[in-house]
Amino acid sequence: MTIITVMLPLKRIAMQRAKFFPLLILTFFVTLSWLPVTGFAEQERPGVNEQKPEVTKVAELKQKAQDAYIHSRYAAAAALNLEIAEKYPVSKERRYSVQMLGTLYEDNLTDIKKAIKWDREFIKKYADPRQVPVYKEKVASLEKLMNQEQAFKTYQAIRFANKGDEVMVTKFEALLKDHPDFLLKTEVQRELAYAYGRLDKRRESYLAFQALSSPKGGNKLSSSDRIASEAAGRYWQMTSSWGWVAWGVVVMLWVAVLLMKPWEGLNRASIRKFLLLAVIWLLLIAASLPVFYGIDTKGDKIIFHDTAVFIAAGLNLTVLFWLLLLTRGKFWQTRLRALRWVSPLLTLLMTTAVFYLFLIHQPNGPEITDVFAVKYQQLMGELAERR
Repeated sequence: MTIITVMLPLKRIAMQRAKFFPLLILTFFVTLSWLPVTGFAEQERPGVNEQKPEVTKVAELKQKAQDAYIHSRYAAAAALNLEIAEKYPVSKERRYSVQMLGTLYEDNLTDIKKAIKWDREFIKKYADPRQVPVYKEKVASLEKLMNQEQAFKTYQAIRFANKGDEVMVTKFEALLKDHPDFLLKTEVQRELAYAYGRLDKRRESYLAFQALSSPKGGNKLSSSDRIASEAAGRYWQMTSSWGWVAWGVVVMLWVAVLLMKPWEGLNRASIRKFLLLAVIWLLLIAASLPVFYGIDTKGDKIIFHDTAVFIAAGLNLTVLFWLLLLTRGKFWQTRLRALRWVSPLLTLLMTTAVFYLFLIHQPNGPEITDVFAVKYQQLMGELAERR
């Protein structure tokens, strides 16, 4: 009896568990079947799907603002960025818009108050620790320029006009003349120094750099400025001091030849000989032109154009004519052995002076003289490979 009494409750419990597990499984599958419905219901609730069009619109506004900035439509870019900043304060695009508004009002639209406002907003909400000191310095500089806003507008307009170095130099010189106490005078002088260098005005470039390095200028030359200043000074010396030396050599040699009255020693045979040599020289130049045009100049900073080659060929003919006159001078009629020794040296001197003057008066001529030996070896190597 006791065993039967104990087993009956256990049997009931087992039967109840057997009924419970199928019920549990059924409940699990019903729950799974309701999950997609619940998801759709969540999407249909107001507020869940409302942000999607808003996010899309902000992204479109940012894209339009970027496009306007790239195409120099700065007023339109500012208006679009302003719309993002004011209407969508919690969007991730607002950081970009606030930063761009500061840049636009400083560089392109030149409104110092608005530039300061948006730069401060960027510092307060978005700047990372590395950007904070940079933007604080920028704000401090803009605050100092509040009393010179018109000069600052002119400065920025010149910088971003993109009308070439000649126009920029003229306008910067006028700016310094009209506003001699301009707070950004150092930056203007630096811009002028580099622009003069690009225009191959080495003297003006060197003097502009010297103004920056003077005690009055506060010695505000950076390391790159010093390198550019030294190059400008050296190039100026090449075109002035050494240039005048070369001109002196050429003039002296021509005067020396003419003083010997070489025309008295000229005859038809010597003239025919000169003409024959000139024709041979021109034929050599013409024959070498295909090789010249076939040289690969990709990656070369300094390129000799075909007009320079023709001018060099013409200059060589003048040296050849000078040599003809030299050998017909009266002075050498009784000194033929001396002529044999001296004429090659004098010809080399004349050729060096003439071609030095030719090189330094080419665009970026001083750079050509710096790399002439390297370039010459490279050209000779390419010619040797073609043979």
